[in-house]
Amino acid sequence: MTTSQRARSSQSDAASVRPRNAIATKQALLDAAQELFGQLGFDGTTIRKIGERAGVDHALIARYYGSKADLYIAALVAEVRGDQSPVDFEGLKDMAEGMLTRMDDHGLGPVMQALIRTDPADPIHKAARAHVARRMVDPMVSELMSRVPNEARLQSELVVSALIGISLGRALGWFDELMAVPKEHLVDLVIDLLDNG
Repeated sequence: MTTSQRARSSQSDAASVRPRNAIATKQALLDAAQELFGQLGFDGTTIRKIGERAGVDHALIARYYGSKADLYIAALVAEVRGDQSPVDFEGLKDMAEGMLTRMDDHGLGPVMQALIRTDPADPIHKAARAHVARRMVDPMVSELMSRVPNEARLQSELVVSALIGISLGRALGWFDELMAVPKEHLVDLVIDLLDNG
């Protein structure tokens, strides 16, 4: 093979190599991050593990997201977009069913992992709090305004805190009866307790 033939062959090989699909790579990193953060938490997940799960070089996290913390926040935002929007919220029963179903089906997701972090100054913790306020507390405030206008926000935060505690207790296996009760029955019990308590 002559030098010019080799050069043409090399150019042809380079042209046939598929260019990196930045959108697909970024989504693969996000999907892998959501899975691993949900399973292992923020501290238990390394950028190397995320890259391996996504099937790409972990150094691309810096290119597409900036840092591990930035990727975690992106995972929270993606979870928000994947959830039912706040305008579709129709009351305590919907909220209880949604939260218990999510915990039963997926365990502690990234939002809950971030919410139970101990350092309130952590930007990830702040992002999780904002998410919970927007997705759960604010819609509940709207519902409670007609009944208790002066304490609607406080009562909403109490209800959401109770739901989070019940969901965590079930997901983490704190109590035998709580883990064993069928979800549908648990939702009814929660509604009775919170609505009439």
